[in-house]
Amino acid sequence: MRTLQLSRNAMLILLVVFFMTLGSIGTVALANYTNVVVEASVVNVRLGPGLSYEIMTQVQGGANVNVLSEKNEWYKVRLDDGRIGWIASWLVDNTEVAASQNLVATIIESSVNVREENSQEAEIVGTAVEGEQFNLLYEENGWSQIYYHDRVAWVLSELVELSPGLIESEIEAEQDMSAETTPVAGNITIINEGVNIRSGPSLNDEVLMTATLGESFPFIREVGDFYEVEFEDGTTGFIANWLVELDSTISQNEAPLITTTLSEATIVIDPGHGGTDPGALGSFVYEKEVTLSTAEQVAKKLEQAGANVILTRTDDESVSLEERVWMSNSYQADLFISLHYDSTPEGVFGTGFTTYYYNGNDSYLAELMNDKLGQNLPLQNNGVAFGDYLVLRENSQPSLLLELGYMNNDDDAYTFDNNYYRDLVADSIFAALTEYFQ
Repeated sequence: MRTLQLSRNAMLILLVVFFMTLGSIGTVALANYTNVVVEASVVNVRLGPGLSYEIMTQVQGGANVNVLSEKNEWYKVRLDDGRIGWIASWLVDNTEVAASQNLVATIIESSVNVREENSQEAEIVGTAVEGEQFNLLYEENGWSQIYYHDRVAWVLSELVELSPGLIESEIEAEQDMSAETTPVAGNITIINEGVNIRSGPSLNDEVLMTATLGESFPFIREVGDFYEVEFEDGTTGFIANWLVELDSTISQNEAPLITTTLSEATIVIDPGHGGTDPGALGSFVYEKEVTLSTAEQVAKKLEQAGANVILTRTDDESVSLEERVWMSNSYQADLFISLHYDSTPEGVFGTGFTTYYYNGNDSYLAELMNDKLGQNLPLQNNGVAFGDYLVLRENSQPSLLLELGYMNNDDDAYTFDNNYYRDLVADSIFAALTEYFQ
């Protein structure tokens, strides 16, 4: 009998140790599974998952932050001082991010003090009542850190019950609601030939009809990247917003995107030509080859600064001009830069580089870019000029086209067809964009 009692006691002790260990493992996982390192030199921490939210603070390159969740390519992070904010996911080294086991803390007492720090002496920032639920962020020394009315706070762990789940914060819910319902009056006009109108607000939804260039439809509301429109029979459909033009009578209720640093910018770099289109022919190289090698160098430089860079092609493939514009518009890029190398008719001499723009609003950017190129490149500076090119004309985003030398001028070609020149181009574009996004 005594042996049996000892065995039962031993088993009880083992079970207690097991569950204590399991609990501590869960706490450690909750605290550490999402540590990531900031890669860009300086990163804005915003109040919500997008550039339209105000900047709360900044963190320096190399800093560690704790990722709590992800939304729209943005990470919700907990800073060293306990504050919660959002940073662009492409600005961090996210190799350590694992899938989150989201937990909800439910208050199990009639009234519970919510404190600023994990201490009974800490300031009380509010109270919670039985049944209220909050997202659990962290557990430490018998205290649970929760997301309390869009701020970080603490409650005693013994006063809450944990369960799987995730509660959307009020600020996110309000943003989602405003983004999905923006009823206004006016028309939209199709600006491309053969535009699909779909049954829902995504490219995966069924095509209801195909609209032609110049057709107009009554505008109902904006849902994500799509506009809902009304047909003559009263039914509705959805059109991608980069394929239409809005009436001036339609007011935009969304907050404008505010890109304040190069590290937050999304930039489309367009290596001209490719595939069956070789571009201009030099004595020893095709234009399509040198534009791609230049684009790769530029992308590398901008990515090192934290920018989100999208190349319209990454190898020797054919990409239509319309597809290049579509990429810029669909990604809602902050900037589109098309890279080319010039040529002249036989018997006509040409040398140097030129910066082209189409939209008058882009003239400042063009001047800035041309100045930086002029400070670095060893070729003649031909200045800034208006260019009626499709990739500029049809682009809704700020856009430039750079001609960086003449393919049929051997002196130019020997100057630009090397990594040294491509580095100078990359440095010039980096300097211009750093100043542009200040």
